[in-house]
Amino acid sequence: MSTTFNTSDGGTHTPVPTGVALADEESLRQVFHMEYSALYAEARAELGENARALAPKVVEGAFVRAWDARARFQTPAQVHAFLVEDVHHAAARALSRRSAAHRLSGGGRQEAHVVQDESEEDAWKHIMHALHGEAHSPSALAEAAAHSRHEAAEHIKVSTRETPLWIPILIGAVVLMGLLGLAAYMTRLSTDAKFARALAQPDLQPVATISAQIGNLTLGEGTKVKLAPESKLTVPKGFGPDMRAVKIEGMAEFNVAKGIEQPFNVFAGNTQVVATGTAFTVSNYPGDSAVTVVVSEGAVRVGKGKHMHDVTAGSAVVANDTSARVATAAERDAADAWRTGTLVVTDKSLSQALSMIKRWYGSMILAPNQQLLDRKTSFRASLDSLKQATSGIEQSTGLTFGWIGQNMAFYEPDKSAAKKSGKK
Repeated sequence: MSTTFNTSDGGTHTPVPTGVALADEESLRQVFHMEYSALYAEARAELGENARALAPKVVEGAFVRAWDARARFQTPAQVHAFLVEDVHHAAARALSRRSAAHRLSGGGRQEAHVVQDESEEDAWKHIMHALHGEAHSPSALAEAAAHSRHEAAEHIKVSTRETPLWIPILIGAVVLMGLLGLAAYMTRLSTDAKFARALAQPDLQPVATISAQIGNLTLGEGTKVKLAPESKLTVPKGFGPDMRAVKIEGMAEFNVAKGIEQPFNVFAGNTQVVATGTAFTVSNYPGDSAVTVVVSEGAVRVGKGKHMHDVTAGSAVVANDTSARVATAAERDAADAWRTGTLVVTDKSLSQALSMIKRWYGSMILAPNQQLLDRKTSFRASLDSLKQATSGIEQSTGLTFGWIGQNMAFYEPDKSAAKKSGKK
């Protein structure tokens, strides 16, 4: 990745220690106590209420497989990534097996069973049994076989009446389509989780702009980014054709490189933008209640999880968690007009406007009378002209722009006249 400016955060790089992350069972135990609760909650969420009884086995199996693969891990982050990925895949496999059992039952209603949550202590004991070979003993194998038969008996109910042949065939086709859809969803969920983990690594150094600075950079696979002032772009290690994901805090325009199969992903707050070979702007400054996305070319998908919304060229949306709505003209201009050199402020308080003046022009302007900060203002100004911006504030608020000592400020006109005449 190349950039036309230097980062401004001045942070230091702290490398993750290398070595063997799971050197012994004690290190595995420490990882287990740190990770188990979150992994168990994630497994339960993916399995759903009807299959929550499978969650302990899914999570315990992930730790056993991590121990078997321990030679691969040099950092705790690698262990964490393996565990999360393994839980995702194991939950998908468990659901697939359960759906197959349900299909064999003729599609009868599945009953949810009351299940007592397993304690961490019991889960750790099961993992230790598996690691020390008890899981492969004759008695353990017999117990596992009995458990499998019991699990099947819970979900396979033999019908007492004859069913026409076409009904199970139809049910099988529907179930197959459902499984394919589930597999596709789980694959995307797993990919999104991989991106999120890569962007959350503690040793990443974001590319950042300061006040009045617009940055232009080109990512490794060819995507061009224009970064607005006071913005941060986080690019994960290994970014490329198979890892096309970035995180934006602030505002940026993306011209996505074409001809790459993997979609380009932008994470902004709780919202994700997915695009292939298109151009769009994302606005998400700290303190914003939602993310604004404006598409100038092609199309993108905006949202979170299952709640994704299509946005085509010429459209703009405001997204917040799982909801999205069409952006107003003012919201669109605020998020996109800067690309063509214009600052648009619509019905903002003077306090907000002065923060935007500092962001876009690098100038600190005061309002000595704190009551004036709530006064509303609207204006359009060239990013090359601070004078246009201050004149717009004067016209929309009735205030006067001038100097108090060495500081630029807005104040009531009568106070301005008093200062010019030398009165106190």
